[in-house]
Amino acid sequence: MPLLLDSVHPRYLVDLVDYLEEQGFSCTPALRSAGLTRAMLQQQQHVPIASVLKAMQELVQSSGRSDLGFVRGLLTHMSAGDLSGQMLLSARTLREALVNLAPYMPLISPVIRMQVQESGGDCIAEWTVAQPMPYDACVVALETVLVAFHRHVLFALQERDVRCKVEFSWSAPAHASRYRQFRGMEVRFGCGGDPRVTLRYPADLAERPLPMADARSLREADRAAQEHLQEIAQSHNFADWVRHVLHQVEEQLLTQEAVARLLRVSSKTLARHLAKENTRFGTIAQQVREERACNLLAQSAMPVGDIALKLGYATLANFSRGFKANTGLTPSEFRAKARSEGAG
Repeated sequence: MPLLLDSVHPRYLVDLVDYLEEQGFSCTPALRSAGLTRAMLQQQQHVPIASVLKAMQELVQSSGRSDLGFVRGLLTHMSAGDLSGQMLLSARTLREALVNLAPYMPLISPVIRMQVQESGGDCIAEWTVAQPMPYDACVVALETVLVAFHRHVLFALQERDVRCKVEFSWSAPAHASRYRQFRGMEVRFGCGGDPRVTLRYPADLAERPLPMADARSLREADRAAQEHLQEIAQSHNFADWVRHVLHQVEEQLLTQEAVARLLRVSSKTLARHLAKENTRFGTIAQQVREERACNLLAQSAMPVGDIALKLGYATLANFSRGFKANTGLTPSEFRAKARSEGAG
């Protein structure tokens, strides 16, 4: 199955490689192992995602450094010309910027999924991995996004420090103390679960007017992002694109109309494209929901009833009945089997 984006610009890898070599560490073996060369990176042409992930894993292991994601985040600079820069600088509030940016995360980093939600008025951004990749690479990618994003928020707010809370799923690394440079940031490691990082901004900060708000620039950024997504979708299988979008926003139950709007086509046009590929939106949505159910049952301790509600089922009975019809097992039986196979 083709990915939404199967290649990325090498600029972030180039910055990290330059940094490490300035520190006296040779990155050539790691790049060679990933099928990359300095010449390929210097050409500033897109390179395969798989190669970048392999290079990151090799750099982490060969350098023995735990802070490559942190460093890479510090090296990532925001400009008004990139998507995240436009949306953060032009939005009326931080909350608006986060909500607007989340659907377009694949354009910024196709290996990262971003979700935004509220809790008690606070605005919470959570980043997880959007596709299977080595654990070392997961940590580097997620830490890069967290550090870079928070720095960009400070710039957009024109502040040196702000109050926020960060939670990492993994244990505290050797460089954990480096987060002290972000004054006002409360950091917690070892929260468990799949690789993820969560950033919570308090309600008063999330609603504070941004000093460089520009409604026209925000509309232009949104339009350009939609056009880019449309170009990508037209060069890929529509069914795969829809499936990817639904996985990106797993906390929301997107309708066919909402997905079509991201493509700037009508719901009927999207349905027609899917019909040409012998499928329907409802079929894809159900498949994605079943995949989420299997993952949650196998990889989390969440009660089955809570999983049913999370996936949008009206009752636990409806969830159990549909799940058994598709897998031949009840949710509890599936969980028990998954745990048994994992233990073995």
